[in-house]
Amino acid sequence: MQSRLVIIYALLAALAAQCALAGKAFAIAAFSRQHKTECTTCHTIYPELNEYGEAFRKNGYVWFSKAPAAGETPAAEVKGGGGDAAEVEKLKAQAAVKKEGGPSGGGEKGKQNEGLWLAAIPDLLPVSFTASLDLAYDEHPANNDKLDLSARSLVLNAGGAFRDKAGFFATFTAYSQGLYDPTISNTPDSNKSNINELFLVWHHAFDTPLNLRVGRFQPQLTLWKKSNKLTIASFAPAVYKVGRSPFSIESTSDALELNTLLGNRVFIAGGIADRDGQNTKEGYGHISFKLGGADFAGHEPVMDLDSESIWDYLSVTFAAYGYFGRDANIVGLVANHFNNFYRAGADMDLLYKGLRIRFSGVKGRDTNPGFDIAQSEVRSFVLASEAEYMFDTNLIGAFRYEYQDDGSGITRRYIPTLAFAPLQNIKLTLEYKYEDIAPYAAASSINRITLLGAKFSF
Repeated sequence: MQSRLVIIYALLAALAAQCALAGKAFAIAAFSRQHKTECTTCHTIYPELNEYGEAFRKNGYVWFSKAPAAGETPAAEVKGGGGDAAEVEKLKAQAAVKKEGGPSGGGEKGKQNEGLWLAAIPDLLPVSFTASLDLAYDEHPANNDKLDLSARSLVLNAGGAFRDKAGFFATFTAYSQGLYDPTISNTPDSNKSNINELFLVWHHAFDTPLNLRVGRFQPQLTLWKKSNKLTIASFAPAVYKVGRSPFSIESTSDALELNTLLGNRVFIAGGIADRDGQNTKEGYGHISFKLGGADFAGHEPVMDLDSESIWDYLSVTFAAYGYFGRDANIVGLVANHFNNFYRAGADMDLLYKGLRIRFSGVKGRDTNPGFDIAQSEVRSFVLASEAEYMFDTNLIGAFRYEYQDDGSGITRRYIPTLAFAPLQNIKLTLEYKYEDIAPYAAASSINRITLLGAKFSF
């Protein structure tokens, strides 16, 4: 435990030093600091991603190429576009060095240490922290504590790119609030510190259109990662579980994935996952297609200012995915009572001016999710739909409806949300969750929970 605290304090000290070096750069999270850009470049209200943020993620956290900066000569203009090919490549390399702030660059970026540039080491440590605080009012709590104030989590985030060759991403939970259990302690237990994600993306591996992702991450299934949401509550299709099986769509696992873009508007991913405690590999696949808006490579659509079209403001993304795997009950390090399962889902994301509409649904089949001697098959079906409207750049309202049949009963949820960002790296959320729970073998019940949450990154 002491060694773990030493690591956390060292990282906090490194982050403080990094902030001191940042000067007047008001961008605060790791990617903002690296690329000298605002949080709203990639987010609507943090941490929900916009079109460009989705494209940046699909590009393996490698920043998109830009037009030549002022004073730079495009390679195509060298010697009228002709001339010696070697000379053209040389000038391309010099321009790239200048953009990266390498040894031949000018200005402040040109002062970067040559050794750091050659090794693709950034000037600033690419680390940030995300913290969340919650105040919950539960009308029908299990422990009669209706009002609960909690420091929900503190998560370390790291991410960046080794120039245009590779990208990496990592999240480490330093602290997360556990469930209160008075039989164990008078204070809430906290979950153990854990690496949630840690992966490397080889961008255009072997000079092919393929990106290779390897490490621990959430396999590419649904359109939205678990952190990519405006609301406090997660999407039911991504988080629901069946019986005693620990699997959910948003679960992270050690995995290897290949993904690529086709024509910049079709994204395909597939891979194998190796979850803890399993001696068999699991497989998954994803395909998504986008109409209108910025494409998956970050290119904005061409607009005709003389004649407006609905496609100047409308974009629709469709996705389909599948996952198959196996769980087992582990007794004395031996697996028995296996559960074979699959999940098949589809998503749609529609954007029109300030309106965003999401649909998500998944079907599942588990052969033995209770890990019983006598197998009992369970089929599940979960739907979610959400509408968001941006009243202003820092104020968004949303309403979500969910239907969940996980084999134990049917739950319906109604979740209105209002999110406000006083600063780009701070989100305040007011949310109300109404749950109508109807178990198959028990009387139905109603849950009403009001949440006031704060989430910030620095």
